[in-house]
Amino acid sequence: MPEKKIKVELEENFYRDGVERIIIIIIGVFIAIGLIVSASLYIYLNKPPPITFPVGAEWRIQPEVPLDQPYLSIADLLQWVSDVLPKAFTYDFISYNDQLKQNAYYFTANGWKTFLNYLNSYANYTNVQKYRQFISVVPKGVPILINQGLVSGRYAWWVQLPIEISYAGYTSAPSRILMFQILIIRVSTLNNLSGVGIENIIIASNTSGQLQKSG
Repeated sequence: MPEKKIKVELEENFYRDGVERIIIIIIGVFIAIGLIVSASLYIYLNKPPPITFPVGAEWRIQPEVPLDQPYLSIADLLQWVSDVLPKAFTYDFISYNDQLKQNAYYFTANGWKTFLNYLNSYANYTNVQKYRQFISVVPKGVPILINQGLVSGRYAWWVQLPIEISYAGYTSAPSRILMFQILIIRVSTLNNLSGVGIENIIIASNTSGQLQKSG
C-alpha cells in the first residue's frame, strides 16, 4: 500500500508539473502575441509621412523652386485650373466625404475656407444626401489668365474660368453656369507636387442665371 500511495503521488506530481508547464507556455505565447500586436500598432500609428519630391522627365530629382518663381508654365497652369476646378465641385451622395477630402489637396488653408462657402451653396451635403444627387461639372470655356505676379512674396496668378454645374437625382434641378475667378499661388513642392494651390475663389458673374435641364 505505501508503494502504491507513493506511485499515485508521483503521478499526480508529474501531471501537475506538466499542466503547470503547459499553462506557462500558453501564457508566454499570449504575452508574445501581445508584444507583437503592440509593436505593430506602434509602428503603424507612428509611421513617418511619405516624402515627396519633384522629378524631371528622366526621373532625376529636381531642386526645390523658390516660391517667388512660377514653377509651372502658363499652359500647364491653365490646364491645371481647367482640371481642378470642375473636380472640386463634383460630388455624389455615395462618396461625398471621400471626394471632399481628396479635393482639399488642391487648396491652401485660406482657399479651402473660402471654397467651402461656395460648396455649401452649390453642392450642399444635406441636399446631396436628401435628394440622392450626382453633381457633375464641366468647363464652359477656356481658362483665361487675368494677371500674374508676386502676392505676399509668392508667385501668383488670377485665372478666370466659366463652369456648368449639373444636378441629377430624385428631383430635377436647373443647371448653373458660373464665372469664377481663381487666385492660384505657389506652394512648396515637398507637400504638393504640382507646386500650386488655390488661395482664393470668387464668382465674377452668373453668365446666364440658370439653364433648365433638357430631357
